[in-house]
Amino acid sequence: MTTTGYLQDQEDEDAALWVARHMGGVVDANAFAQWLAGAPGRRAKFDALLATCMDDAVVDGMRLYEQRERARAATRPDRRFAIGALAAAACLAVVAFSWPQLRSGLTPAQTYATAAGEVRDVTLADGTTVTMNGATRISARIDEHRREIALKAGEALFDVRHDEARPFTVAAGSGQVTVLGTRFDLALNDDRVDLAVDRGLVRFEKSGDASSPVLVRAAHRSQLVDGRVAAPSTLAGAAGNDWRGGWLQVSDMPIGQLVPRLQRWTSLKIVVEDQFLLDKRVAGRFRLSDPAVVLDNLGVLYGFKVRRTDQALTLARR
Repeated sequence: MTTTGYLQDQEDEDAALWVARHMGGVVDANAFAQWLAGAPGRRAKFDALLATCMDDAVVDGMRLYEQRERARAATRPDRRFAIGALAAAACLAVVAFSWPQLRSGLTPAQTYATAAGEVRDVTLADGTTVTMNGATRISARIDEHRREIALKAGEALFDVRHDEARPFTVAAGSGQVTVLGTRFDLALNDDRVDLAVDRGLVRFEKSGDASSPVLVRAAHRSQLVDGRVAAPSTLAGAAGNDWRGGWLQVSDMPIGQLVPRLQRWTSLKIVVEDQFLLDKRVAGRFRLSDPAVVLDNLGVLYGFKVRRTDQALTLARR
């Protein structure tokens, strides 16, 4: 074991012992305060462990155990002193069982973000590489037990380092994907979650509902819309991540779905003034570096106009 690992285990053990002392009702307040002040993160560890031991099911079980022990101690006074210690031992058993999950919850999340029009590559702690589209934000919590990512906004291409022991999960809106090692593109487009798989196999499901996951294989895409994951469909070429080279490939797409993709490339708010335009379908391959030009050209082809101000690009019927 490394020195760092040994010190971490010692910190974990000390936190568990202080919880046990509190549960047993025997605490040296001065010593406890000194321990808390001795290293950063101790308060968070103690609070998390204590919260676990105070879980309703644990407390109810300990209460019943103490009642039985008190009844037995009434006839055997020498047993009275042990009740609090046994309760603390019960809590320590809970701590030992749940500590990997608690430690993961205490692992600080790393946050990454891009500005509108910025494409950025980042490497996560497990070696996974992420290419982030413009106006994108992710947080990553990775430790020895799990790899949990949250796509907070925008779009990202994940090239996941294979690790059978730690599935790689990404939460995005109301959806979640799970992989062991593969490459896929995930995007939040208003109320939709769009997935495109380049390599490997991806499990795609609505968050909190593991009853009917959809398996999406390489060269296929899927969407989570209105709480339902769509059946996979064939992905044409590399259209799912052309944005890495600054291009947008559109094939029979409603303007309502086009807008969030263009929005990632401009700081101006794109507003659709006439709701009729949201359903108008467009097609083409466009350079993303100037969304205003893209919209102007589409307006000429599809019969709408674009008004530009310092704050917004507004689409309206002619």
